[in-house]
Amino acid sequence: MARSSRWSKEDRSKLLKMVRDGIPEQQVRDHFSTTDAKGKSRGMSAVEFAQQFKQAMVETGEIKQASRQKTPEKKTTYQVTATGRLTISDFSELTGAKEGETYVLESPRGRSKAWRLVSVAS
Repeated sequence: MARSSRWSKEDRSKLLKMVRDGIPEQQVRDHFSTTDAKGKSRGMSAVEFAQQFKQAMVETGEIKQASRQKTPEKKTTYQVTATGRLTISDFSELTGAKEGETYVLESPRGRSKAWRLVSVAS
């Protein structure tokens, strides 16, 4: 669950104006102070400054937030022949294996159901 910001939209617009006027970040952070759990006043942290500055730029329309477009993972399927052989045509591309290398198929260990293809040291 996202927590609410300590600073309002008006505060963020003031922050953006101060940055544009050339006021150093440390002075801006000191200006926007808040109270900690013990009731003491503390300045805005650098992380909070960055978050509020970015949010202010989003609110003014200078930068746009777009949801990340996830590309579907391309899966290659391989088929086992009637004689029990598996042909992987792109094996060297996927693993970087060189011609002539040999591998051993190891059965799953423990609760795992994954078979392992381990190269044999020459």
